Amino acid sequence: MDKYQKKQFKIALAYLLIIIVIIGGIYLVIKPGLPSCSDGIQNQGEVGVDCGDPCSPCSWQLQDDLEIISTKAIPTQNNYVDLVAKIKNPNSDFGAKSFSYIFKLYDSQNNLIASKEGVSYILPLETTNIIEQKILVDYDIVSVEFMVTEVDWQELIDYEEPEFLIRNIDFNQDENLTRAYGALENRSNYDFNTVNIWVVLLDESSNTIGLGKTELKTILSNESRYFEFSWFFPLKAIVSNLDVSARTNVFLDDNFMRRYGGERERFQEY
Repeated sequence: MDKYQKKQFKIALAYLLIIIVIIGGIYLVIKPGLPSCSDGIQNQGEVGVDCGDPCSPCSWQLQDDLEIISTKAIPTQNNYVDLVAKIKNPNSDFGAKSFSYIFKLYDSQNNLIASKEGVSYILPLETTNIIEQKILVDYDIVSVEFMVTEVDWQELIDYEEPEFLIRNIDFNQDENLTRAYGALENRSNYDFNTVNIWVVLLDESSNTIGLGKTELKTILSNESRYFEFSWFFPLKAIVSNLDVSARTNVFLDDNFMRRYGGERERFQEY
């Protein structure tokens, strides 16, 4: 290569480098950002926005599991049983918008003889009963297992827990009929589409001998509503006390009909 050709080659190489630099600069300006743990997008295998693998855990992934305090099967009549599990949410800022659960019933040979699945919710630091009724079993039950799965945690921001008062609670018990009744008073500033009432019948040793649950519809603020439960069969012991509770699902916006003096408040953070 003579001197002239070398000069031409150097000029061409310089132009090529300039073109590469220009094209590279344009690419850097217009190219989409690479996925990261701070781009505000759920990508790269994250389980939430900028959290979860491969990023740091999401806040709801750090919550303690729901605690199962006790489980029991209560025989009723004609080979049917009612089931109850007492559970607790130990977390102070997170509730479960929903969680799936299953009761499993076993015989003396540890064979699974029946099961019952369901979905419920629980508030921060709440202790509550999960009740399922009229489960048909053809064998004697020796043990009951209760398992919680698929918890959908939601953070509650300065929420106002509904204020319910259970009053005028009483019961009467005959040989083949037991009745429990009372009144629910809604002292909240909200009207609710649905309020759930649970009742647990206890003997003198605080053993559970009967279960009941019902649903009251359209409970207005400052309204009182009568409720009643009936058991049309002999109970295994004499009723000594009642444990009655009222709950409503604050995670469902549609459950709040109105708030006096303002718009309906959103309790959960998404």
